[in-house]
Amino acid sequence: MKHAFAIAAVSVLLLAPAASRAQQAPGWEQARGAILADYARQQPADKVLEVTGPERREANLLAVRMYGSALVERADGTRNRDRVLVEYRLVGDRWEFARVRVYESTALSDVQPPAAQEAQKILLGAWRGAKCEAFDDLKVAIDGEPRYQLEATADRASAKRWYVYTVQVAARGNGKFRLSEDGAAYVNETQNMLLWNPADKSWSVEARHLRCNGFAKRK
Repeated sequence: MKHAFAIAAVSVLLLAPAASRAQQAPGWEQARGAILADYARQQPADKVLEVTGPERREANLLAVRMYGSALVERADGTRNRDRVLVEYRLVGDRWEFARVRVYESTALSDVQPPAAQEAQKILLGAWRGAKCEAFDDLKVAIDGEPRYQLEATADRASAKRWYVYTVQVAARGNGKFRLSEDGAAYVNETQNMLLWNPADKSWSVEARHLRCNGFAKRK
């Protein structure tokens, strides 16, 4: 192991003079140009609306990486925020472009969520309609802001669109079916999805997430 470290140390010392003679390392403007060129080559039907950065920069004797983000409008009109990195490598005494990589992509909402009060009303109606027969007096509280989600499909224009809510459903047990204790307080901490219905411009709750067996007795 010591022998390996010694070899690595000698290698760095041998490379240092070459690195000192190398041209100046690429900057963000050069990286930004590489990002735009890569999108034009890889996704010519899409439009890059903006490129921002650098969010951070990593460098050693042989490589430079710069991180940024790109706002991209797809051919179908939907938008994504892509997190990208650009890498350059030192070859001899010249910095050469190595790659652009999208390492995270987030779909941006093209429909606004309902107002918090309206969302709470829709969720409460759905839970009451779920007929959790062992529980009475259901109440719904929304915890935090909803998260947008787009169905993963090739036809993004017609893909389903949801907002995911973290909710707390409070209830009182009625002792039915041995599923609850009569008069005891229960809570169901879960996530519910509001699905956008573009035809009638309305929201509905994904019924498969309304699980009556998720209630736990409050301590």
